[in-house]
Amino acid sequence: MVFDYFSPRAHFIIVPRDRKSITNYNYLAEEAKLKIVKAAMAMVSHYYLQKSATLSLHFGKWGTDKDKFHVHLCVDVEDYLSIYEKRKHEVPNWPSPRSVTKEWRACKQPTHECYVQNVRGYPFKTYFKAEVEAVTKYRKTEARTNTVGSLEIPPPLTTILYHPKEPRVGFTVINDGRARSAETRLKAQEAIIKFARQCNLTNSQATSEDDGCHVCLVLDENTHG
Repeated sequence: MVFDYFSPRAHFIIVPRDRKSITNYNYLAEEAKLKIVKAAMAMVSHYYLQKSATLSLHFGKWGTDKDKFHVHLCVDVEDYLSIYEKRKHEVPNWPSPRSVTKEWRACKQPTHECYVQNVRGYPFKTYFKAEVEAVTKYRKTEARTNTVGSLEIPPPLTTILYHPKEPRVGFTVINDGRARSAETRLKAQEAIIKFARQCNLTNSQATSEDDGCHVCLVLDENTHG
């Protein structure tokens, strides 16, 4: 698990030890998928991130498997920077000019201060402008009226929660103590992926930016999720 050096944002990156051996999440064995959830939970427990951590996987056109497989552990920006401040000197050859990419939008100097400034600045207004323009354009097309048929809610998911303002949905699971186990969380994650597959959002060969999604698993201490 590492800091995101190339795209300064408040998330850690979970990568396999042998990155060449894994190219797509869907090809992972059950044991390997469970290991990812457990690694994220261990990070959450070690750094007391129970109030802010979310495990995020990208699918479809939004996938992160094209070059090297990885997933994100998104946390509160202050929590992220606090851990960064404590561990930054342990990172070999860091900061480095090689890490400065187009994603460093607040400033371009290869320094700790500039990295922090970029993390605090994300998301930038340029992202919002591009996304608003894309949504406005999409609403004028016939594609927005297409349906994917009746949607099954796979167990252990129980309810779909539609966001009133943003293009995303949430899910609830059965309210009991087992909801916090790694095994139950993995089942919930796999169920969300199955739901996304029904909506044609998981095809790794997709060419349209509309055909992708983030599958996010909240890793808090609640007995529901």
